[in-house]
Amino acid sequence: MSAPEDEQLAAVAKAVERNSRRVTALDALVRQLAGELAEVAAALTPSGEAPTAVRSWMLAQDPEQAVTDLADLIAWTRRVYLRYPDAVLSACWLWHPDVIEELWWLRRAHAEAFDPQAGTWPRVGDWHERQRPGVAKRVRAAIGTCELSLHRTGTAHARPAAPAPLADHAELIAIAWTKDALAPRPEPTDEQLHEADIHTRQQHRRT
Repeated sequence: MSAPEDEQLAAVAKAVERNSRRVTALDALVRQLAGELAEVAAALTPSGEAPTAVRSWMLAQDPEQAVTDLADLIAWTRRVYLRYPDAVLSACWLWHPDVIEELWWLRRAHAEAFDPQAGTWPRVGDWHERQRPGVAKRVRAAIGTCELSLHRTGTAHARPAAPAPLADHAELIAIAWTKDALAPRPEPTDEQLHEADIHTRQQHRRT
């Protein structure tokens, strides 16, 4: 082998050695970063649970996520919520999305209050003094006298949510508001007054 070829081979060997050292250093750095990320994730995880994004049950769209959320909520109600004497759930509570929404945020507030890193005793006190009793009161008012048979087809609870009244006129209000927020709202027309009267009568009939 000639001298130039020896020199080229030596240069290639040195380059391979340098790259090997760099790969080893990068591998060590990746391992270090992975460990640091795991520590951060553990610090952000409330009470050893998986981090939960703020979600609304009424806006749920992912069936698998909804099933997971309900399973978690049911386990929590048995372990925590239903331990309190003023906590009541009728047999039809799962048919009341407003009740699920109330219990879901109360469950997450409970997890945050007792989080080992972010939780505080004032948060715990607020959960006991204000949040839990408030939800229990509203849940009793919503389903205290309800039963599953009232959710069959044709009953009041089986009807879909009522649309927002006079929603067809929202564009007019939106334009007026963005044009001048301090100006009076547009004067109601005879048509709008008639629609409002029908809505009011329907509300009275329901109650």
